[in-house]
Amino acid sequence: MLLIYTLKKVFKRSPSFEIVAVLKRQLFKIKYIIPFFLLSNTSPDNADAVADVEKISFSVIKKNSSIGFIDIEKTSIDETTTYIINSEVKAKVIFNFNVIGIEKYIYKSDTLIYSSLYRKLNNKVKLNQSLSLVDGKYFLKEKNKNEVLDFNIINSNLVTLFFFEPVGIQEIFSDKYKKMVNITPFGKGKYKVVLPNKSTSIYHYENGKCTTIDVVGSFYKVKLIQI
Repeated sequence: MLLIYTLKKVFKRSPSFEIVAVLKRQLFKIKYIIPFFLLSNTSPDNADAVADVEKISFSVIKKNSSIGFIDIEKTSIDETTTYIINSEVKAKVIFNFNVIGIEKYIYKSDTLIYSSLYRKLNNKVKLNQSLSLVDGKYFLKEKNKNEVLDFNIINSNLVTLFFFEPVGIQEIFSDKYKKMVNITPFGKGKYKVVLPNKSTSIYHYENGKCTTIDVVGSFYKVKLIQI
């Protein structure tokens, strides 16, 4: 019933690319997210604390058509903040591809203490890694091996750019590439991030909130628009 009600509201008020994005998100949640949380749900020690939850969504636009979505949920309880990202993109760049991503980041007292990244490309797992802070050191687990990363405490990574304008921040951590990347001011309310694979993202902010992101890679060019 909730799904039907949501779709009715969307079809009445939303442009076509938003309708497609909502449909894709609903199917994604039914297929991947609901089973994931049913299996992984546990009762935390601070279960009685009141959670502050903020949700934002972006539609991935290519040539004026929606090819996917990115949903981000930020939950803050006491000194702990958790970010969950669910995404799916379907497009054709030389060949057809379908990318599904599930990411989780946990901060405590503004320090990254845990992150996990999981991505599938055309039903094949391409990335499955986790990062944990233990006794002041970051341990990376990837492909059944553990590695200690030579990093100081990480205070911000790329997921935070969805929620906060990086005023005065010169570099930020990329979990996928396991290294710090530079943030370059690019005009009023605009910041450029260049990843090690040379893909470029320009983040646009209004009143401190991210509204759009222009992403340019070797074989693609897309725009992320908040919906």
